[in-house]
Formats: sequence, structure tokens, C-alpha cells
Amino acid sequence: MTYLDFRSDFLSRPCARMAETMGEAALSPGAFGLRDDPWQQRLEARAAELLGKEDALLFPTCTMANLAAMIAWTRPGDTVLGDATNHLATSEAGGHAAVAGVEYRGLAGEYGMSALAEWRAAGAPPTDAQRSSVRLFALETTHNRGGGNAIGGTYVAAVAEVARQAGAHLHLDGSRLFNAAVALGEVPARLAAEASSVAVSLNKGLRAPSGAMLAGPRDFIGEALRIRQRLGGGMRPVSMIASAGLVALENWGEVGADHETAARLREGCRGLPGLMPVDPPVPTNIVLLRLAPRWGGPEAFCQRLSREGVIAIPFGADLVRFVTYRDITHSAVDQALQALAHLANTHERQDDE
Repeated sequence: MTYLDFRSDFLSRPCARMAETMGEAALSPGAFGLRDDPWQQRLEARAAELLGKEDALLFPTCTMANLAAMIAWTRPGDTVLGDATNHLATSEAGGHAAVAGVEYRGLAGEYGMSALAEWRAAGAPPTDAQRSSVRLFALETTHNRGGGNAIGGTYVAAVAEVARQAGAHLHLDGSRLFNAAVALGEVPARLAAEASSVAVSLNKGLRAPSGAMLAGPRDFIGEALRIRQRLGGGMRPVSMIASAGLVALENWGEVGADHETAARLREGCRGLPGLMPVDPPVPTNIVLLRLAPRWGGPEAFCQRLSREGVIAIPFGADLVRFVTYRDITHSAVDQALQALAHLANTHERQDDE
């Protein structure tokens, strides 16, 4: 059986120009130093420019870039403050505690956004020596567990100001920052302007095979270079990865096509028995479906759906996640909707019996 795979946009295949450029880079002379490769230098300069920061550094993954930022901005025993469902807190294997040695304190909120009063109260300097200091605030846009909600630059700036008043920095986990920029009609640098540092993925909707960027002040990136090496992320040779990233950044606006297919999927699920699409304030390329209890949970639902030729992932107690990318065409969405409708209607008839 041929499957339609909606598990993640990191499954997106490189475009023809990216593959051609990677081949060219593979034949170019190698470089010895950690930042000597000319492809890497061009990529880092372009990323810094797009994100409005002094400097940028190539990482193997956005998870490592986030971890490096936490290590650079904090000391062991400090606290990182952010939404309780941020990727840093839920999906990075506890790196903040195990490696950075910091506590992550989660705030309540909706779609990745907590009230500013909550940030102020939780980030206030401790009144006694029994409490650790909050040294870093963290935001995620788009917000994965918030249904791909794109968080705008105005909110980022407001949280950054609260962080400054608290004597802390703000790190922006922008794994899908370019999706957020397209959805909000803002340039990437505007979204990241007030954040002390920002990390972005190159291998999701941007279609590079791997890689992520961390951007911020020049001295911060200098420290991040040392941290990256300590974490085992000093890749060499790096020309093929960097060249693919360069092409990815040339075409970042194309992720808007993935928002269209996600909207087609989201709207097509409305009215299907036992399935309720989640509607984030600013949707992008992630679709969450909330399941009625009669499905028996997300794992059981995904198993049944896979037998219909569609793969998605369980995403919590009653949620299933679909992610669209360039290989998911309108036709593929229509096929998935047919499978979902067949599954939902069949399940409803069985319940009635």
C-alpha cells in the first residue's frame, strides 16, 4: 500500500535546485575550521540578515540550537520560563535539566500564549535565597501543540520587554518561524526583532535534508560555537548541508502553499462524525483533530487510519496531528479526506448498531 504520510514536514523532499546545489557543494574543496566552509559562511550571513541579528550559526538540529541557547543564557540552577506545552518542555528529552542544568517552569496559556501578567508574576526576581532566578524566557512560534498557531511580533516584543524588566533574556524557538512570517504577513526579522536569540529549522517546510540556525548577538554566537562543539555538533565537512540551507532560505515564502493544503484538510474535516478540527487564531501547516471518546484514544484512531492508507500521529489525550508540506498536494488532501470520511462514517454506523 502507498501511504499518505502527514506525520511531519521534515519528510518534505528537496527541490531539484537544492539537489543540484548540493551536488555542486559536494565537489567543492573542503574546509578544516569550524566556520571556514564558504557555503556555511554564506548561509550564516544570510540567516543573520533574514532574522535581523548580528550573527548566526549552523546546527545539526533545532533541538540542539535551543539547548545551546539555554546553556549560553543561563547558569546551572537557573529557571527557564515558558508555556507549559512548548517544544522545549515536552519534546526535547529533558535537555534543559539533564544538560543545561536548569529548571523549566511552565505557564498556563492558549495556543502558546500566556497572559503578560502571568509572565510578570512568574518572572519576578526571587525575594529570598530559597528560589532560583529566572534567567531566560522562551516562546515557540509557530506553536506545535497550539495547532501551528503563529505568534506575532507584537506579542513577542511584549514578552521580551517583561523579560528585560526581570533581568532575563528571551529565546524564540522559531522552528517554523518562516511559516509564522508568511501567515502573519510579517518579515522574519520583525518576528524575531525583540528576542535575544532565535532558532529556526531548515529541514521542515523549507525542505532542506537537515540543519538549523541559531541567531543572536555576535558574542553570544561565539559562545554558542563552543557549546555546539561540546555537544558534538561541530559538523565537518558541512558544504552539502549548508548549500541546501542556502537554497531553502531563498524560497522561504513558498511555505504558504502548505498553509493552503492544511486549510483544505481542516475545513474538509468539519462535520465528520467524532472529529473536531482545532482552530488556532493564526493557522499554518499543522492540523489538529480532537477525537470523540468513542474512538478509544488517538493511538487506536491512528492505527485504523493507517489501514486506510493515511499516516498521522497521536498528539495527546484526545488529539491527532497532521502536518502538510510540499509533497502533500491538494489531490493528496482530498484522498486523505475520503479516507477520514469513510473511517468516521463507518465507525458511526458501528456505534449505532
